[in-house]
Amino acid sequence: MLSVYNRCRAVNVLFSLLAILALSEVVAADIVFKSNRNGLSDIYVMNDDGSTVRQLTHTPLWETNARWSPDGKRIVFIRDVRSARGQQIDIFVMDADGSHERRLTDHPRNDSYPTWSPDGQHIAFSSHRDGNRDIYIMEVESGNTRKLTKNKDFTAYSSKPDWSPDGQHIVHEHVIGGGGRHIYITDIEGKDTRPFLKGKQPPFVGDTVISKYMPRWSPDGEHVMYFEDHLRFEPARTLRLANLLIVVDKHGRTPQQLKIPEDWRVDAACWAANGKKILFSALPNGLRRDIQGQVPLDIYQYTMSSGKITQITDTPNHKDSSPDWTPRSLSVSPAGKLITQWGHLK
Repeated sequence: MLSVYNRCRAVNVLFSLLAILALSEVVAADIVFKSNRNGLSDIYVMNDDGSTVRQLTHTPLWETNARWSPDGKRIVFIRDVRSARGQQIDIFVMDADGSHERRLTDHPRNDSYPTWSPDGQHIAFSSHRDGNRDIYIMEVESGNTRKLTKNKDFTAYSSKPDWSPDGQHIVHEHVIGGGGRHIYITDIEGKDTRPFLKGKQPPFVGDTVISKYMPRWSPDGEHVMYFEDHLRFEPARTLRLANLLIVVDKHGRTPQQLKIPEDWRVDAACWAANGKKILFSALPNGLRRDIQGQVPLDIYQYTMSSGKITQITDTPNHKDSSPDWTPRSLSVSPAGKLITQWGHLK
Protein backbone atom coordinates (compact mmCIF):
# COMPACT_ATOMS: atom_id res chain seq x y z
CA MET A 1 0.00 0.00 0.00
CA LEU A 2 2.87 2.32 0.86
CA SER A 3 4.57 1.74 -2.48
CA VAL A 4 1.35 2.57 -4.35
CA TYR A 5 1.06 5.76 -2.29
CA ASN A 6 4.65 6.67 -3.03
CA ARG A 7 4.13 6.07 -6.73
CA CYS A 8 1.04 8.30 -6.74
CA ARG A 9 2.91 10.95 -4.82
CA ALA A 10 5.78 10.81 -7.29
CA VAL A 11 3.36 11.21 -10.20
CA ASN A 12 1.74 14.22 -8.50
CA VAL A 13 5.13 15.81 -7.89
CA LEU A 14 6.09 15.21 -11.53
CA PHE A 15 2.88 16.82 -12.79
CA SER A 16 3.42 19.75 -10.42
CA LEU A 17 6.95 20.26 -11.71
CA LEU A 18 5.75 20.08 -15.30
CA ALA A 19 3.01 22.62 -14.55
CA ILE A 20 5.52 24.96 -12.92
CA LEU A 21 7.84 24.56 -15.90
CA ALA A 22 5.01 25.30 -18.34
CA LEU A 23 3.93 28.34 -16.34
CA SER A 24 7.47 29.70 -16.20
CA GLU A 25 7.71 29.28 -19.97
CA VAL A 26 4.59 31.39 -20.35
CA VAL A 27 5.73 34.26 -18.16
CA ALA A 28 9.47 34.26 -18.98
CA ALA A 29 9.14 36.07 -22.31
CA ASP A 30 11.49 39.02 -22.72
CA ILE A 31 10.43 40.62 -26.01
CA VAL A 32 7.00 41.65 -27.22
CA PHE A 33 6.63 42.60 -30.87
CA LYS A 34 4.27 42.90 -33.81
CA SER A 35 4.34 40.39 -36.66
CA ASN A 36 2.32 39.53 -39.75
CA ARG A 37 3.89 36.07 -40.02
CA ASN A 38 0.41 34.52 -39.94
CA GLY A 39 -0.95 36.96 -42.51
CA LEU A 40 -2.39 39.44 -40.00
CA SER A 41 -0.88 42.06 -37.70
CA ASP A 42 -0.82 40.41 -34.26
CA ILE A 43 1.11 40.73 -31.00
CA TYR A 44 3.72 38.08 -30.18
CA VAL A 45 6.25 37.44 -27.42
CA MET A 46 9.55 35.55 -27.42
CA ASN A 47 12.65 34.98 -25.34
CA ASP A 48 15.56 37.38 -25.75
CA ASP A 49 17.39 34.96 -28.06
CA GLY A 50 14.38 34.68 -30.37
CA SER A 51 13.26 31.28 -29.09
CA THR A 52 9.81 30.19 -27.88
CA VAL A 53 7.76 32.55 -30.04
CA ARG A 54 4.14 32.72 -28.88
CA GLN A 55 1.19 34.54 -30.44
CA LEU A 56 -0.89 36.52 -27.92
CA THR A 57 -3.63 38.14 -30.01
CA HIS A 58 -5.76 36.21 -32.49
CA THR A 59 -8.06 38.68 -34.21
CA PRO A 60 -8.55 39.77 -37.83
CA LEU A 61 -7.83 43.32 -36.66
CA TRP A 62 -4.59 45.32 -36.91
CA GLU A 63 -2.60 45.48 -33.66
CA THR A 64 0.77 47.07 -32.80
CA ASN A 65 2.60 49.48 -30.41
CA ALA A 66 2.91 46.85 -27.68
CA ARG A 67 4.75 47.92 -24.50
CA TRP A 68 5.53 45.94 -21.34
CA SER A 69 4.38 47.28 -17.99
CA PRO A 70 7.23 48.12 -15.58
CA ASP A 71 6.68 44.89 -13.62
CA GLY A 72 6.52 42.76 -16.78
CA LYS A 73 3.04 41.45 -15.90
CA ARG A 74 0.97 43.34 -18.48
CA ILE A 75 1.21 44.52 -22.07
CA VAL A 76 -0.47 47.61 -23.47
CA PHE A 77 -1.09 47.82 -27.22
CA ILE A 78 -3.32 49.45 -29.85
CA ARG A 79 -5.95 47.90 -32.09
CA ASP A 80 -7.81 49.25 -35.10
CA VAL A 81 -11.38 48.30 -34.23
CA ARG A 82 -12.79 49.71 -37.50
CA SER A 83 -16.02 51.33 -36.37
CA ALA A 84 -18.94 52.21 -38.63
CA ARG A 85 -17.30 55.61 -39.16
CA GLY A 86 -14.10 54.02 -40.50
CA GLN A 87 -10.75 53.62 -38.80
CA GLN A 88 -10.81 53.81 -35.01
CA ILE A 89 -7.62 52.99 -33.13
CA ASP A 90 -8.00 52.34 -29.40
CA ILE A 91 -5.74 51.23 -26.56
CA PHE A 92 -6.00 47.82 -24.89
CA VAL A 93 -4.16 46.06 -22.07
CA MET A 94 -3.72 42.34 -21.39
CA ASP A 95 -1.76 40.06 -19.10
CA ALA A 96 1.69 38.90 -20.22
CA ASP A 97 0.23 35.59 -21.46
CA GLY A 98 -2.49 37.30 -23.53
CA SER A 99 -5.29 36.70 -21.03
CA HIS A 100 -7.62 39.17 -19.29
CA GLU A 101 -7.69 41.63 -22.17
CA ARG A 102 -9.30 44.98 -21.34
CA ARG A 103 -10.12 47.97 -23.47
CA LEU A 104 -8.79 51.26 -22.09
CA THR A 105 -10.05 53.79 -24.65
CA ASP A 106 -13.12 53.95 -26.87
CA HIS A 107 -13.06 57.14 -28.87
CA PRO A 108 -13.91 57.86 -32.53
CA ARG A 109 -10.58 59.68 -32.87
CA ASN A 110 -7.40 57.57 -32.96
CA ASP A 111 -5.44 56.88 -29.75
CA SER A 112 -1.94 55.46 -30.22
CA TYR A 113 1.64 55.02 -28.95
CA PRO A 114 0.90 54.19 -25.29
CA THR A 115 3.75 54.27 -22.77
CA TRP A 116 3.64 53.29 -19.08
CA SER A 117 4.51 55.48 -16.13
CA PRO A 118 7.31 53.98 -13.99
CA ASP A 119 4.83 52.99 -11.27
CA GLY A 120 2.55 51.25 -13.79
CA GLN A 121 -0.49 53.28 -12.71
CA HIS A 122 -0.73 55.62 -15.69
CA ILE A 123 -0.34 55.52 -19.45
CA ALA A 124 0.65 58.41 -21.69
CA PHE A 125 -0.54 58.25 -25.29
CA SER A 126 -1.07 60.45 -28.33
CA SER A 127 -4.50 61.32 -29.70
CA HIS A 128 -6.25 63.89 -31.84
CA ARG A 129 -9.54 63.52 -29.94
CA ASP A 130 -9.69 67.30 -29.42
CA GLY A 131 -8.83 68.18 -33.00
CA ASN A 132 -5.05 68.55 -32.73
CA ARG A 133 -2.75 65.62 -32.01
CA ASP A 134 -1.57 65.93 -28.40
CA ILE A 135 -0.20 63.83 -25.55
CA TYR A 136 -2.69 62.62 -22.91
CA ILE A 137 -2.25 60.85 -19.57
CA MET A 138 -4.69 58.20 -18.38
CA GLU A 139 -5.03 56.51 -15.00
CA VAL A 140 -5.19 52.82 -15.93
CA GLU A 141 -7.65 51.65 -13.29
CA SER A 142 -10.14 54.52 -13.37
CA GLY A 143 -9.75 55.61 -16.99
CA ASN A 144 -9.53 59.26 -15.91
CA THR A 145 -7.71 61.16 -18.66
CA ARG A 146 -6.12 64.58 -18.86
CA LYS A 147 -4.45 66.50 -21.66
CA LEU A 148 -0.70 67.07 -21.27
CA THR A 149 0.34 69.09 -24.33
CA LYS A 150 -1.87 71.78 -25.80
CA ASN A 151 -1.13 72.42 -29.45
CA LYS A 152 -3.27 75.29 -30.72
CA ASP A 153 -1.96 75.40 -34.29
CA PHE A 154 -3.53 72.60 -36.35
CA THR A 155 -0.26 72.28 -38.31
CA ALA A 156 1.62 71.38 -35.11
CA TYR A 157 1.24 68.15 -33.17
CA SER A 158 2.83 66.00 -30.44
CA SER A 159 3.12 62.22 -30.63
CA LYS A 160 5.06 59.07 -29.64
CA PRO A 161 5.62 59.82 -25.93
CA ASP A 162 8.08 57.99 -23.66
CA TRP A 163 8.03 58.37 -19.87
CA SER A 164 11.28 59.12 -18.01
CA PRO A 165 12.37 56.50 -15.42
CA ASP A 166 12.02 59.06 -12.60
CA GLY A 167 8.42 59.70 -13.66
CA GLN A 168 8.88 63.46 -13.95
CA HIS A 169 9.12 64.06 -17.71
CA ILE A 170 7.93 62.75 -21.05
CA VAL A 171 9.94 63.01 -24.25
CA HIS A 172 8.02 62.99 -27.50
CA GLU A 173 7.94 64.02 -31.12
CA HIS A 174 6.83 67.53 -31.87
CA VAL A 175 6.00 68.62 -35.39
CA ILE A 176 6.07 72.31 -36.24
CA GLY A 177 4.10 73.32 -39.31
CA GLY A 178 6.72 74.10 -41.94
CA GLY A 179 9.44 73.70 -39.32
CA GLY A 180 10.13 69.99 -39.26
CA ARG A 181 9.86 67.09 -36.79
CA HIS A 182 11.78 67.49 -33.51
CA ILE A 183 12.30 65.89 -30.08
CA TYR A 184 10.64 67.79 -27.22
CA ILE A 185 10.37 67.23 -23.47
CA THR A 186 7.39 68.02 -21.23
CA ASP A 187 7.03 67.85 -17.45
CA ILE A 188 4.15 65.66 -16.29
CA GLU A 189 2.05 68.70 -15.37
CA GLY A 190 2.33 70.05 -18.91
CA LYS A 191 3.66 73.41 -17.70
CA ASP A 192 7.10 73.24 -19.33
CA THR A 193 7.27 72.00 -22.92
CA ARG A 194 10.51 72.72 -24.75
CA PRO A 195 13.00 71.33 -27.29
CA PHE A 196 15.02 68.50 -25.75
CA LEU A 197 18.10 68.62 -27.99
CA LYS A 198 20.61 71.42 -27.42
CA GLY A 199 22.04 73.51 -30.21
CA LYS A 200 20.54 74.38 -33.56
CA GLN A 201 18.37 71.67 -35.09
CA PRO A 202 17.64 72.81 -38.64
CA PRO A 203 14.85 70.87 -40.35
CA PHE A 204 16.47 71.38 -43.75
CA VAL A 205 20.01 71.17 -45.06
CA GLY A 206 19.89 72.21 -48.68
CA ASP A 207 17.22 70.06 -50.34
CA THR A 208 17.40 67.41 -47.58
CA VAL A 209 14.68 67.21 -44.92
CA ILE A 210 15.96 66.12 -41.49
CA SER A 211 13.35 64.59 -39.18
CA LYS A 212 13.84 63.35 -35.62
CA TYR A 213 11.33 60.99 -34.06
CA MET A 214 10.46 58.11 -31.69
CA PRO A 215 12.55 59.04 -28.59
CA ARG A 216 13.15 56.40 -25.90
CA TRP A 217 14.70 56.90 -22.44
CA SER A 218 17.45 54.55 -21.32
CA PRO A 219 16.48 52.48 -18.24
CA ASP A 220 18.73 54.55 -15.96
CA GLY A 221 17.40 57.84 -17.30
CA GLU A 222 20.86 58.99 -18.36
CA HIS A 223 20.31 58.90 -22.13
CA VAL A 224 17.66 59.23 -24.82
CA MET A 225 17.72 57.37 -28.14
CA TYR A 226 15.89 58.62 -31.22
CA PHE A 227 15.71 58.19 -35.00
CA GLU A 228 16.95 60.68 -37.52
CA ASP A 229 15.73 60.49 -41.12
CA HIS A 230 17.29 62.33 -44.05
CA LEU A 231 14.82 62.57 -46.93
CA ARG A 232 14.84 64.15 -50.34
CA PHE A 233 11.52 64.67 -52.09
CA GLU A 234 11.75 64.27 -55.84
CA PRO A 235 8.92 64.61 -58.40
CA ALA A 236 8.40 60.87 -58.84
CA ARG A 237 9.70 59.46 -55.56
CA THR A 238 10.87 60.07 -52.00
CA LEU A 239 14.53 59.23 -51.55
CA ARG A 240 15.71 58.21 -48.08
CA LEU A 241 19.36 59.23 -47.81
CA ALA A 242 19.99 58.17 -44.20
CA ASN A 243 18.16 56.42 -41.39
CA LEU A 244 20.16 56.83 -38.17
CA LEU A 245 19.85 55.82 -34.53
CA ILE A 246 21.23 58.55 -32.27
CA VAL A 247 21.89 58.49 -28.51
CA VAL A 248 22.26 61.70 -26.48
CA ASP A 249 22.72 62.34 -22.77
CA LYS A 250 19.81 63.30 -20.53
CA HIS A 251 20.53 66.97 -21.14
CA GLY A 252 20.13 66.58 -24.91
CA ARG A 253 23.87 66.91 -25.59
CA THR A 254 26.78 64.84 -26.98
CA PRO A 255 24.97 62.94 -29.78
CA GLN A 256 26.45 59.57 -30.74
CA GLN A 257 25.42 57.64 -33.83
CA LEU A 258 25.07 53.89 -33.41
CA LYS A 259 27.13 51.73 -35.76
CA ILE A 260 24.28 50.36 -37.85
CA PRO A 261 25.11 49.87 -41.57
CA GLU A 262 24.35 53.04 -43.49
CA ASP A 263 22.13 51.33 -46.06
CA TRP A 264 19.88 49.61 -43.49
CA ARG A 265 16.31 50.84 -43.07
CA VAL A 266 15.63 50.91 -39.29
CA ASP A 267 11.96 50.70 -38.33
CA ALA A 268 11.80 50.87 -34.50
CA ALA A 269 14.11 50.48 -31.50
CA CYS A 270 14.11 50.05 -27.71
CA TRP A 271 16.57 49.58 -24.85
CA ALA A 272 17.37 46.43 -22.92
CA ALA A 273 16.70 46.53 -19.18
CA ASN A 274 20.40 47.01 -18.38
CA GLY A 275 20.91 49.74 -20.99
CA LYS A 276 23.81 47.84 -22.54
CA LYS A 277 21.92 46.51 -25.54
CA ILE A 278 19.30 47.75 -27.98
CA LEU A 279 16.64 45.93 -29.96
CA PHE A 280 15.62 47.24 -33.34
CA SER A 281 13.67 46.08 -36.35
CA ALA A 282 15.24 46.72 -39.74
CA LEU A 283 15.53 45.83 -43.39
CA PRO A 284 19.15 45.38 -44.54
CA ASN A 285 19.82 47.39 -47.70
CA GLY A 286 16.44 49.03 -47.13
CA LEU A 287 17.61 52.47 -48.20
CA ARG A 288 18.14 51.12 -51.68
CA ARG A 289 14.51 50.02 -51.99
CA ASP A 290 11.16 51.74 -52.24
CA ILE A 291 9.96 53.05 -48.87
CA GLN A 292 6.51 51.50 -49.19
CA GLY A 293 5.85 47.79 -48.72
CA GLN A 294 9.32 46.78 -47.61
CA VAL A 295 9.76 43.14 -46.56
CA PRO A 296 11.15 41.38 -44.71
CA LEU A 297 11.53 43.30 -41.47
CA ASP A 298 13.37 41.37 -38.79
CA ILE A 299 14.45 42.08 -35.24
CA TYR A 300 18.11 42.55 -34.33
CA GLN A 301 20.09 43.03 -31.13
CA TYR A 302 22.79 45.69 -30.89
CA THR A 303 25.52 45.61 -28.21
CA MET A 304 26.42 49.15 -27.19
CA SER A 305 30.02 48.41 -26.14
CA SER A 306 31.07 46.64 -29.33
CA GLY A 307 28.53 47.62 -31.99
CA LYS A 308 27.91 43.92 -32.63
CA ILE A 309 24.61 43.16 -34.37
CA THR A 310 22.87 39.82 -33.80
CA GLN A 311 19.78 38.77 -35.76
CA ILE A 312 16.95 37.60 -33.49
CA THR A 313 14.14 36.76 -35.95
CA ASP A 314 14.27 35.50 -39.54
CA THR A 315 10.92 35.64 -41.32
CA PRO A 316 11.34 35.90 -45.11
CA ASN A 317 8.51 37.81 -46.81
CA HIS A 318 7.05 38.93 -43.46
CA LYS A 319 7.47 41.76 -40.99
CA ASP A 320 8.58 41.44 -37.37
CA SER A 321 8.73 44.95 -35.95
CA SER A 322 8.08 47.36 -33.06
CA PRO A 323 9.92 45.31 -30.40
CA ASP A 324 9.84 46.14 -26.71
CA TRP A 325 12.18 44.53 -24.19
CA THR A 326 10.67 43.77 -20.80
CA PRO A 327 12.14 45.57 -17.78
CA ARG A 328 12.44 42.18 -16.12
CA SER A 329 11.82 38.47 -16.67
CA LEU A 330 9.42 36.73 -14.33
CA SER A 331 9.33 33.19 -13.05
CA VAL A 332 7.06 31.58 -10.47
CA SER A 333 8.23 29.42 -7.59
CA PRO A 334 6.12 26.60 -6.06
CA ALA A 335 5.45 28.82 -3.07
CA GLY A 336 4.08 31.53 -5.30
CA LYS A 337 6.99 33.88 -4.65
CA LEU A 338 7.98 36.26 -7.41
CA ILE A 339 11.58 35.91 -8.55
CA THR A 340 13.05 38.86 -10.44
CA GLN A 341 15.60 37.97 -13.09
CA TRP A 342 16.97 40.44 -15.64
CA GLY A 343 16.56 39.26 -19.22
CA HIS A 344 20.20 39.93 -20.12
CA LEU A 345 21.47 37.65 -17.35
CA LYS A 346 19.39 34.63 -18.36
